[in-house]
Amino acid sequence: MYSWLVGRFIRRQIARMLAGDVRGAVRRMTADAEFVFPGRTSFAGRFRTRPEIEAWLERFVSLNPEYNIHDVLVSGPPWNMRVAWRLSDRIGAHYTNEAMVYATGRWGRISSQRVFLDTERVAEWEAAHPEETGRQLARA
Repeated sequence: MYSWLVGRFIRRQIARMLAGDVRGAVRRMTADAEFVFPGRTSFAGRFRTRPEIEAWLERFVSLNPEYNIHDVLVSGPPWNMRVAWRLSDRIGAHYTNEAMVYATGRWGRISSQRVFLDTERVAEWEAAHPEETGRQLARA
């Protein structure tokens, strides 16, 4: 039951974020949260403040991704929770990827979140869409 509730919460929060409520997603993070996106692209980095994380999420959401969660795994008590979700995402007709997100949290707030994905696909998309990448960076 606990895993089901957490999975439902994660799915709902991501749906709200993709609908434009990025600030609400950031409020669900601890003040000292860390977000890590791997690779050597303009998306890559280790973001350690809420404003940095919010800017990254706004940039991602502005691409109108199709983001499908296939499975959510939960471990640990509410004060020391670990959550992972497997997903696929698509941006337009030229980018698809599969990923795993690993997050830790305390009492319903995310304290760290790391994305594991094929970073070459991200780099290929950026190389093929320099105008979009530049437009996104100008907004961030």
